[in-house]
Amino acid sequence: MADEKIDLKELKKALSSLSLLYVEDNVILKEKAVTFFEKLFPIVYNACDGVEGLELFEKYRPNIVITDIQMPLMDGLEMAEAIKKIDKNTKFIITSAYDDKEYLLKTITIGASGYCVKPLKVEEITQILYTLALEINEERNKNVFNNYLHSIFNNQDNLIVMLKNESVILANNHALSFFNAIDIKEFKEKFQNFETLLLPHDSFLYHKAGSPSCLERAKKHMDKLHNIKITDKEETPHHFILKLTHISDKDDFYILSLTDITELNLLSLYDKNSLDHDLAMKDEKTLDNLLRAAKEAGAVVKIYNYYKGLVVCNNGIITHVGKENASIKTSFLQQKAAQFEKRVILSCELFPYDLQSTQITDINFHTGTIDIGKCMMLKTTPRERKYLVLEPDAKHKVNLFYDKHRFDTDIKLINISVESARISLAYLPAGLTEGDEIVLDIVFSDELKPIIINSKAKVLKTFMVDKNFNIVATFILTPAIHKVLIDYMGNRQMKLIREFKGLQL
Repeated sequence: MADEKIDLKELKKALSSLSLLYVEDNVILKEKAVTFFEKLFPIVYNACDGVEGLELFEKYRPNIVITDIQMPLMDGLEMAEAIKKIDKNTKFIITSAYDDKEYLLKTITIGASGYCVKPLKVEEITQILYTLALEINEERNKNVFNNYLHSIFNNQDNLIVMLKNESVILANNHALSFFNAIDIKEFKEKFQNFETLLLPHDSFLYHKAGSPSCLERAKKHMDKLHNIKITDKEETPHHFILKLTHISDKDDFYILSLTDITELNLLSLYDKNSLDHDLAMKDEKTLDNLLRAAKEAGAVVKIYNYYKGLVVCNNGIITHVGKENASIKTSFLQQKAAQFEKRVILSCELFPYDLQSTQITDINFHTGTIDIGKCMMLKTTPRERKYLVLEPDAKHKVNLFYDKHRFDTDIKLINISVESARISLAYLPAGLTEGDEIVLDIVFSDELKPIIINSKAKVLKTFMVDKNFNIVATFILTPAIHKVLIDYMGNRQMKLIREFKGLQL
């Protein structure tokens, strides 16, 4: 680009917000140069020696300085060194009547941006000015951006701390205030005891004797959200969500973010020994606040549905929490599963238990959201099942034998796994109780060849559903029947996958 001719209009535009100081002891050269520079710069200051130039710089702080070297009272290089001490970012162009290597080396030493031999050539000086204008404007943009980031950093509601390994580098104003630290130096001293500041609380992250530090444990589960409890300068306990993020692949730099959710009053929900724990689990407002905490922390929520027992699970993000409803953004696949099952189970690392909602108020395929109503907390959920439990083929027949007698009534197979079966019938065999042994004879006729499962089973429990009795029984399988059942479950699962995919069309 050095050989390209700079368009003066483009150059003038690039220099439109900059000022120039021109220092030259030759009056005739100075007048001619100033006349030219005034066509490019909105403001041009001029001086006849280094002393006057330094005074003008201290008063007006121009962006660019063009100076001759040999001048009375103070030469250009001395003035440049003095100016650099005032503002190291000032851009310099050094001019001289001599092409002297000694002078050139000195200009490099003081950080000059250019060296021109007089008389100045328009093409050369405009090229240097254009390059400097681009540099200055880029630096200004970076400063604006950095100031903006600094403002965001300090005005975050979260407590933000930058760490190298486990040593503090920066902390925002909110963090300084919470730990009652006047400056970063005092904060560093207090943060050394961060581990001991974390209070024990059920399922929370806190110091445990003989275990790695909390920060080390958080590093092993990077980006995982942790509940912590810590007191402020007034000894008031606060409930925070802690997140540790690695920000550099080469060095061990981390961002520690603490989101204060104390106002949501969730502490008793996590403490099984709290007198209010059971009440909190059933309190609708508390459950809404739990969803709100996940939303504020940006936590990923896993959504579970069961299409005829087939597990459909995708991630989601909570986008809205109202008084009686919440919206979750998720995949099209999960929306179709929720549409079929008409309920969702929500799991999140911040939740002490899974949440279930049977009130799906809207499924918006355009926005990718599922709107749910009231939730309830589940101490046990279907996702904790050891074995896959599927609805059977529609064409099947079940016979039940108890006390060596076939029970003569209509029986329907509700679901089946490789471990157990659940059946529905109008009434129970006389005398049947939990723990009794029965024989189940199940025939699936949807296949090319009927599949027969004939096995002893132990009654696990009985209960009523819609005026019918249900029996859950665990199989006592022979190796041969066990293989038949495994093959059936595998084939049935593949059928359901194809069937579910067909619903998406």
